[in-house]
Amino acid sequence: MKMRLLLLSALLTTIILLPYKTSGQDIFPQITQNEITQVEIDSVALLPFPVMGITREFGATNRLLKEAGEKHLPKEELLRFTSELDTLFSQINFLQGDSIIYSLENVSSRELDQINQRAQYYMNEIDGLQDRLSTIASEIEEYTALLSGNRQRWQLTLDQGAEDEALEARVERINRTLEGIDSVRHLLQNDLVFILQGQDEFSLKKTELEDLATRVKAQKVVLGETIFNRDVPGFFKDLSSLFKNNLIKSHWEEFKGSYRADLALLKSGYKAGLIKTFLMFLALLAFTFWFKKNHSRLIAADKFELSELHLVIINSPVVSTLFIVAIMVRFLIPDLPLMFYSINLLVLMIPMAILMVRVYGTVFRTWVIVLVIASSLNLLYELSYHPGVLLRILLLALSLASIWLFVWIYKRRPYAQLIKHSVVYKFLRVLVVVFLAQQVLAIIANMVGLFRLAEVLALIPLQIAVTAIAIQLATKLAETIIYLTLASNYFQKLNVVREEFQVIYRKSTWLISVFLLLIFLSILLNILTIKDFVFDWGRGVLTDGIKIGAVDITLGSILIFVFVIWLSIMISRIASHILEKDVFNRVKVAKGIPGTVILMVKIVLISGGFFLAAAASGMHLTNLSIVLGAFSVGIGFGLQNIFNNLVSGLILAFERPINVGDVVQVGPLMGTVLSIGLRSSTVKTFDGAEVIVPNGNLISNEMINWTLSDQNRRMDIRVGVAYGTDPERVLAIMEKIAVEHSSVRKKPEPK
Repeated sequence: MKMRLLLLSALLTTIILLPYKTSGQDIFPQITQNEITQVEIDSVALLPFPVMGITREFGATNRLLKEAGEKHLPKEELLRFTSELDTLFSQINFLQGDSIIYSLENVSSRELDQINQRAQYYMNEIDGLQDRLSTIASEIEEYTALLSGNRQRWQLTLDQGAEDEALEARVERINRTLEGIDSVRHLLQNDLVFILQGQDEFSLKKTELEDLATRVKAQKVVLGETIFNRDVPGFFKDLSSLFKNNLIKSHWEEFKGSYRADLALLKSGYKAGLIKTFLMFLALLAFTFWFKKNHSRLIAADKFELSELHLVIINSPVVSTLFIVAIMVRFLIPDLPLMFYSINLLVLMIPMAILMVRVYGTVFRTWVIVLVIASSLNLLYELSYHPGVLLRILLLALSLASIWLFVWIYKRRPYAQLIKHSVVYKFLRVLVVVFLAQQVLAIIANMVGLFRLAEVLALIPLQIAVTAIAIQLATKLAETIIYLTLASNYFQKLNVVREEFQVIYRKSTWLISVFLLLIFLSILLNILTIKDFVFDWGRGVLTDGIKIGAVDITLGSILIFVFVIWLSIMISRIASHILEKDVFNRVKVAKGIPGTVILMVKIVLISGGFFLAAAASGMHLTNLSIVLGAFSVGIGFGLQNIFNNLVSGLILAFERPINVGDVVQVGPLMGTVLSIGLRSSTVKTFDGAEVIVPNGNLISNEMINWTLSDQNRRMDIRVGVAYGTDPERVLAIMEKIAVEHSSVRKKPEPK
């Protein structure tokens, strides 16, 4: 009992005092190696080595020299660094030397996107090399400081012990040690100079690339402001240039130049991503084929019936794998060169079209065929840059195909059976009309010479439609994968999955749907070219706050705090369910231990979540102390009962006077304990009512536990008999009946 109370006191002291020992942002304070090194150097800088321990110090210095020598950059590594720098700088110089960089006024929007993409790629490469060099420089500086401090102590030992006879035999070795330290330190300093020079060159190049990105962004703003200006001649007037001899040749040369540039960029920096994508495709393809062959024995048919959607996806391993991998490419390689990004779109369209027909029926076949044709035209369009007559004809064909597509959708209503919500259905009908009007306006703008306006009006509806279909199919695939995973025999062995199947499936699919919806909104904003504006505005809303005294309150910090608290509560519930249904059902422990462990896990996770939320939201020590001070005042005025119940819950967890399943009696209340919580416990009476009992009542009041040590209970049975009956005979009959009853114990015998 004393040990339990001691542990409880220690826990409460930790919970109360921990906030006063930590700040919101420095809950886990870290002392860097540089700080330790500096402390060590400062503390021993003026002290020579003791004569009696000088032999040991020779060994320590030799080990230090060996470790420091390993930090020296060998010639091969220097050459490799130099080669990487030269290659990267040559690519950057090639980009900066392009003639279109000097004047961006006549550059198309797609070409601006490509320039900005390449600039961002090179800046990311510079950041990666800078991080590598910074790590190496930090280690070199650390060992240089250690060598300097060690050399100073050896020099002091040599100077102050010049007349000491015990050191005369060590002078030569000390001098050799000093020479070794100087030699290694000189090598490290040369490496540091090389790294600093490289970092300076990187900083200069990155500044130039940032200036280029700023110019590109400003030019895109100009293009957006002048989108209603006439930028090309009328369509029929420009049509006369179609029969020029060098027209096709110029477009072909432009295409080849773009292909070479994007291919060089792909080879230089995307090899790792492409290899990962290919390996992922092979692994996923092998798994889908294996699952198709073995799904009947992996999923219990008597418990789970596979729907038509599940069977379609299971029987389409190649198509499903290609669709998933094509989508994953956009996450694994988000800054894919523009040409290969367009090719990825076409690759995505093929399995998407097949799945669309297989999942939703042949009614979508015509629509999907036209959509693939329109997307193929879009691919050809994306591979061109300058608005010429061929590009205008291609844009006109794209608009006509889109008009046919949206008219067919509006008339045939292929989605009528799929959308149950009337508001969503009406919104989709209106959206189709808007897209149709955009295509008509795109044709008019193309005819009169408003080319940039025409391409915006023509491309946006098609891109939104393709994205929406891809997200919808991805949602169906995700729901199927989750269902098949939870329904497999491997997961059905878990009690928590078997008993809570529908809850887990419903919540998992909801999370996936929300995640994919957020992705769709992000892509939609990017298609509408307002993503940066919306994100900057949202960032400002989240970070701009009010200052009350020393406390900064922002919407972002509040949302982060609430989210982390919610997440910690969810994790604590999941952990509790797993422990209760799967761990303690398979492990034999003493009675009451499972409830105590589960309660303590909840306390640790929620308490840790609170301090983590405080750190993530940027709460400082003073802010946290204010909150805890206000909380303590609340305890003093009106929260005594709540705090009393919380502490009583901890006492019940450690002392365990009652356990889940015990039959208890508190005053007039008598029943079985269903659960023991942090604030209250639940007791189910024999009438079937579930009573919520504050933990303080179980601790402060007298309580009877009928089954604390065992399940045996003595019962008094009172009976009445007719007057004149022999009492001795009645007692004998009752004792005989009790002895012969199977539920009555023999010892102690009934009386």
